Amino acid sequence: MNTESSFSLEKPMLDTDGQIDHLIKKGVSFRYMSESDARVYLEQNNNYFRLRAYRKNFDKHPDGINKGKYIDLDFAMLVDLSVIDMRLRYVLLTLVLDVEHFSKVLLLKTMTETKEDGYQIVSDYFSALDETDKLCNTSRLSQLYHELDRSRNNPYCGGIIDKYNGQYPIWAFVEVIPMGSYIHFFEFCSNRLGNRALKDIVPLLKTVKDLRNAAAHSNCILYDMGAQDARYKSDYAMIQKLSSISKTTRSKKLGNERTRQITTLLYAHSRIVSSDGVHQRAAKDLREVAERMNRNIAYYRRNDLILTNFEFFRKVVDILFQ
Repeated sequence: MNTESSFSLEKPMLDTDGQIDHLIKKGVSFRYMSESDARVYLEQNNNYFRLRAYRKNFDKHPDGINKGKYIDLDFAMLVDLSVIDMRLRYVLLTLVLDVEHFSKVLLLKTMTETKEDGYQIVSDYFSALDETDKLCNTSRLSQLYHELDRSRNNPYCGGIIDKYNGQYPIWAFVEVIPMGSYIHFFEFCSNRLGNRALKDIVPLLKTVKDLRNAAAHSNCILYDMGAQDARYKSDYAMIQKLSSISKTTRSKKLGNERTRQITTLLYAHSRIVSSDGVHQRAAKDLREVAERMNRNIAYYRRNDLILTNFEFFRKVVDILFQ
C-alpha cells in the first residue's frame, strides 16, 4: 500500500472547525478560551500542528470512559505554552550569539597571549583537514571550501573572503565560517595550544549549536518535557554549579535533552561571556521569561510536570545569573 496515501487517509488535513472538533474528541476543553476565540487564534496566530505539540506535556486517562483523552488540558494552556516557548526561543537565540561572540574573543585573546602566528594556525588547520580526509576517506576540507565559496556573494562576509582569498588570518577566518566549522576549528586550536580552558568549552559549544539550530528554525522547545531522552551526559562543572538543586531533581530534569541543552546554554553564557553588561542584560531577559511562565501558573496547578520544569528553569537562572 502506498505510504503517502495511507497517511493522507488516516491523518487528513483538517479545516479550522475540524481541528477544534478533533481537539474536543481528544479531551481538550475550552473553559479559558472559547471555541470562537480559538478558531480566530488558529486562523490568525498559529498553526494547528505546532500548537498541538505542547499536548505532550499532559497525561491521558489510562482507562474508563475517557480513556485516551487528555487530563486537565484546555486550549488556552496550549496557547500559553506556545507564547512562553516563543519568548524563550528569542532569548535563547540572543544568548547563543553572545556565547559565539565571546568564545571568539577568548580564542583570539589566548592566541595573542601564546604568540601563535594567526595566519599559520589557519593554514595548518587546512593541512590537518586534508590529511584526515585522506586517512579517513572523509570530505571535511572540500565541505569547508564549499562553505567559503558559497559565502563569497554574501554581502556581510563576502568582502573578507575576497580580500584574503584563502590566506586567512584567524581573526578573519572565524568570522566567515559557519558555527559547525567554527567549533571544529576551535577544538583544533584548543588541542594545538594544549589549553585546558578552551578544551573544556568545546562540548559546551557543541550543545549550544544544537539548541541554536532548533531555536533559529522555530522548533518547539517546551514540548514533551517529561521525556528522558538526553543524548549526552551533562557537563560535570555545570552539575557542580547547580549543586544547590537536589541530585534527584537535577538528574530527572537534565535527563530531558531539551532541558539539558537550555541549561547548558545558560551555564556556557555564565562561563564564557566576559562582559558584565551583556551578562546583566541576559539575566533581565531570562527573568522576564521566568515571570511569563508564572503569569498563568494557576492553569497548571494539577500538572506537576509543567510546574516543576518552570521551577527548575527559575532556579537555574537564579543560580547562574545572580
